[in-house]
Amino acid sequence: MEYRKLGRTGLNVSSIGFGGAPMGINNYLEAYDADNNRGEVAAALHTALDQGINYIDTAPGYGQGLGESIIGEVLKTRRKEAYVATKVPSKLAYDEVMRSVDASLQRLQTDYIDVMQFHGGYLTEDDYKRLVQDGPLDALKECQKQGKIRYIGITNENADHTLLWAIQSGHFDVIQVRYNLFYQGAADPLIPDAVKNDVGVVVMRPLTSQAFTRFMRRIAPEALDQINPQQIALDFVLSHPGVSVAICGMRTAAEVLDNVNAVKNQHYRMEFKLDRGQGGVQF
Repeated sequence: MEYRKLGRTGLNVSSIGFGGAPMGINNYLEAYDADNNRGEVAAALHTALDQGINYIDTAPGYGQGLGESIIGEVLKTRRKEAYVATKVPSKLAYDEVMRSVDASLQRLQTDYIDVMQFHGGYLTEDDYKRLVQDGPLDALKECQKQGKIRYIGITNENADHTLLWAIQSGHFDVIQVRYNLFYQGAADPLIPDAVKNDVGVVVMRPLTSQAFTRFMRRIAPEALDQINPQQIALDFVLSHPGVSVAICGMRTAAEVLDNVNAVKNQHYRMEFKLDRGQGGVQF
C-alpha cells in the first residue's frame, strides 16, 4: 500500500480509502439491500484493514446511520488501525451539530473521530458564510477542544470558489472534492492551492461512479479484455501528487482486493509538478 500525508494533519493515509456510501445506502448505483449485507460489508472492511487501507470515510446520511454502525462494529476491536472520517449535515445549527457528533461517536463505538467534515453537496457562497459565521464551525471547534474530533474538513462536489475560500480561510484541515477522468476541474487551481496552504485533499468519485466502465462497454467492449478501466481511473487520480487519498466505494472483499491490486500495479506517474510558492501545476 502507498501512503501519503494528509496535509497539515500529519496523518499518514493510504492512497485509497474505504468509501462508505455504497455499503450503507440501499440501491446505490445498483439494486442493493444494505441492511441484509452487513456481514459481507464487515468482511470487506476487515479485508481493507488487513491490506493496509487505513482511511475510512462515511456519513450519518449513508443509510440513516447504518454505514457508521457497521464500521463501528468492525473498528471496536481495530480502532488504532484506521483513521475515521465522517460528516455532519451542512444545514445544522450549533446545538444540532453537537448532537450529530455525539450520535456519530455512539454509532462508531469510539470516543474520537479523526476528521469531521461538513457534508456539502453543492455548497453556495451563502452556505459557506453560514457555516463559518453562524455557529456550525464554532460547534466543531468546541468538539475539537473536548477531544471528540481531531481535525475539521469540508466536502463539496464542485471545485469552485466555495472550496477555495475554505482552503484560504485557515479553518479547515481537509477538503473533499470530486475529481476523476471525467471531472477534472479540481486539478487547477484548487488542488495546488490546497497544497500551498497545507490542506489535505481527499477525492470523491475517483472511479467515476462506474461511468468510465459503462462508457468503455458502450464504445469499445472488446478493449475490456486488454485494459482495466478501474486501473486507468485510479492511475489518473493518484498521478496528481496533491491528492492525499482517493475514496473508493466498496462492499465486498473482492472489490477491496481489486482496488488494492490497482494501486500495487500502478503505471502512472505522469509528470505533475506542483509549484508550492505560486500554486501552479505543470505537466
